[in-house]
Formats: sequence, C-alpha cells, structure tokens
Amino acid sequence: MTDSNRWNYVTALAIVGLVIVSLFAIARPATMVSGPETSAQETITVNGAGTVETAPDEAILVLAVTNQAKTADQAAKDNADTASRVMDAILGLSSLSKPITKADITTIDYSLTPVYSYNKCANTTELRPPENTKLEVICTPTTPQLVGYAVRNAIKITVKDMDSIGKVLDAATVAGANEISGITFTFTSLTYTALKEQALKNAIQDASGQAQTMATTLGVHITGIVSVNPSYGYQPYINYKPAEVTSGASTPIQTGTLQVTVNVQVIYKISA
Repeated sequence: MTDSNRWNYVTALAIVGLVIVSLFAIARPATMVSGPETSAQETITVNGAGTVETAPDEAILVLAVTNQAKTADQAAKDNADTASRVMDAILGLSSLSKPITKADITTIDYSLTPVYSYNKCANTTELRPPENTKLEVICTPTTPQLVGYAVRNAIKITVKDMDSIGKVLDAATVAGANEISGITFTFTSLTYTALKEQALKNAIQDASGQAQTMATTLGVHITGIVSVNPSYGYQPYINYKPAEVTSGASTPIQTGTLQVTVNVQVIYKISA
C-alpha cells in the first residue's frame, strides 16, 4: 500500500469514527445536574393580640338648624340668622380649657326643599249603604299644594375639651339648634398613633409568649422570624344626646373608654 493510499485509509477511518460518536451523542438522553437538595423550612405560625383601653380625647358633635317659611328666601334668611347665632354661641365659650375655633366647625349638609300639603280633599261624596251599616265617605285627593319651604343646615364640631361637651350642646340648643344627630367619641391622631404602637408591642409579646410555649412543648428551638403581619382597628363610640335637658344645668355626658386593638400573625423558624 502506497503512502497516499495509507493516508486516505486513515482519514476514512477517522471520519467514520466521528460519525459514530456523533450518532451516539444524539441518541443518548440528556441529563440535568442538580445541586444539593434544599430541605423544606420548618415553621410555626402564631396569632397574637394586643389591646389598649383608655378614655377618648376628642368628640365630634353633629348639630343642625331646621326651619320652615312660606317663601324660599325667607326660609333661607331665617335659617342663616339662627345658624350664625349657634356658631357665635359655640365660639364664644371662653371657659373651655381648649376653646373651639372656626377651624373646628365644618358645614356637612345644607338643603332647601319645597313642602307640600296632601291632606285636603275635593269632591267629597257620601254613599248611603244599606240599613244598619256605617256611612261610607269617598274622598278624592286634590293636587298637592305648595305650603312653604324647609331649610336644614348641619354642622360638625370637633371638641377636644372632653369636660365641656355638655356646655357646647347647651349653648347650641339655647342659640337655636333644634336637631342633634349624636356624638362620636374618638382619638386625636397623635393619641391614636401612641396607642397603636403600644397595642402592637402587646400583640408581639403575646405572639412571642405563645411561640415559646409551643416550641418548649414540641421540643424544638426558635431560630428566627420569617414574617410579621399586623392589622389595626378600633371602634369609635356614638352617644346620642338625651331628649330633655335640665334647665340651668349642663347636659351630662359620659365619655366611657375606647379600645385600640392590634392583631399580628408571626411565622417563626424552628429547628430540632
């Protein structure tokens, strides 16, 4: 065999070998190389609750002046005069430890509506039924008659001197306020923030105590915290003014207490 033929023979064998290797690689299924397996994290979930209860330091009063007159102009004028007297009386309470200012009074509703009469009848007819039965009267209603206009002006008053709520109500009614919707006791934003923080601390301490008890009972150790999810809430208290006010004495108002509650869900990491 010549050198040229030998070279061609070796080259052919090499090509055949590459083809066989390629076919083997294609036919062989692919495999994924995975790292070390990660074990599932072991946790316990606890719901804690924290509550702080104290007297409110703010009250929202809703008062209104309502009146009626034959004309819209007269009804509006009479209402404006009375409402002005009510506001002046409230702003003039100089004995309050925290006086009420114009910024504490807000108009929340004003309406002027026509008033109709539906009670009159026309074309009254008497029907005489058989003997020993009652007389029946048929009344044909007339078209509703316009008899005047009604005006309602409602205001919201923010009071921060809790001992003066009765004085504010009395001054307003004496000046002409003839509708009192109620009183909402609440907290100022500064007080609410402080109470919320304290309630949150109480809730977390409650959750921590529960978690420690559970871990000890289960024979495991708490190694960390996965997440903390708080939720806040408190319910303002509404107290309605008595129907009658004793003359010469301030209207008694009992504020009671309000609660600020925080619920928190804490997920703890544990290990054996």
